[in-house]
Amino acid sequence: MRILVITNLYPPQILGGYERAIADFTRLLQQRGHELLVLTSDTTAFFSSHPSPEPEPQIERCLLLCGQWHSERGPEWFSEQEIVAIKHHNRQVLKQHLHTFQPDVCLVGNATFLPVELLEQVLATPVAIAHYVMNAQPGYLPSLAPQSPLYRYVTCSDWVGQVLQQQGYPAAAAQTIYPGAAIEAFYQAELPPRDRLRIAYASLVMPYKGADVLVEALSLLHAVGVEFTATIAGGTLQPDFVQALQQFIESEGLQACVHFPGVLSRPALGELYKHCNVLVFPSRFEEPFGISQVEAMAAGLTLITSGTGGSGEIVEHGQDGLIFETENPLDLAECLSLLPTQPDVWETLTRKGQQKAISHFSQAIAVEQLESVLSELAAAVLP
Repeated sequence: MRILVITNLYPPQILGGYERAIADFTRLLQQRGHELLVLTSDTTAFFSSHPSPEPEPQIERCLLLCGQWHSERGPEWFSEQEIVAIKHHNRQVLKQHLHTFQPDVCLVGNATFLPVELLEQVLATPVAIAHYVMNAQPGYLPSLAPQSPLYRYVTCSDWVGQVLQQQGYPAAAAQTIYPGAAIEAFYQAELPPRDRLRIAYASLVMPYKGADVLVEALSLLHAVGVEFTATIAGGTLQPDFVQALQQFIESEGLQACVHFPGVLSRPALGELYKHCNVLVFPSRFEEPFGISQVEAMAAGLTLITSGTGGSGEIVEHGQDGLIFETENPLDLAECLSLLPTQPDVWETLTRKGQQKAISHFSQAIAVEQLESVLSELAAAVLP
């Protein structure tokens, strides 16, 4: 198939897991013999390392976004006059690529700040769309949702599908396809040593991701004499928040055992996991999924998660991971302190977690499911 991919950001320009997931799907579909064209924006402010050993598909950074992400105020739309010009530009660019590439089907990723008219333009060609949604909303209001039978939601978790329906989006037929982790890149046959807690955090270092909840839990562990090291890895849009965390850590005398390496590439994250044995995912935000959890489980780390939103679909508490009460550093500290005192339980949680990552959340499973959806949609528009 010739597959057109439309998404607002694309590696190495990334905000988080959404961009990585779409890029992984694109790469894997290309490996399976399909021809892909990616249309995205050129948003250099979010440049990050995202090396891939595989050849990249054709990427055209020709789309303009109708807004921007502000470090303090969050998403901001441009003025109405600017948006009119942006829509005209995008319409002409898309028309050209639809004509020259002649796609069989379209995969849409993150549509935030992309005019919904682009989707209608694709559907009118006609080309069917699989919209892979990894947020609690698809990037436009429910009243603007395309009503075409050639438009289908694919969600990263059951939770996202339920939320879309609750908000009034036509998502009754949405199919859940978990994004899938690069199991082969993170898998470790030998589990990391469990001589003491070696804690990893791998996400945006932002208030809604709950890094402060982890830091408070670490101070509680320190107060009762539990030995640990912790690495808080990830970028931020709020440097003041990170600075406040670091100041708190210094005030608690924890600067020798808590480190902030910043954004890590996927290979660097794999190296971090070789030296850690627990991943804490403390988000207070209703997470659509949380792929870093699965990557860590594949590497043999025990997952301790707040289990918000779709992230609660990854582990079963006490079976293959632990779930603590959201925004409760005391409960998180108790989960962490449990592990060293019950080594048999710790090992069982870890092994079952790793097995679940492999059997339920691999990229191989995910791309086969997505390929099937795309093939079905492509066949729906054949004469």
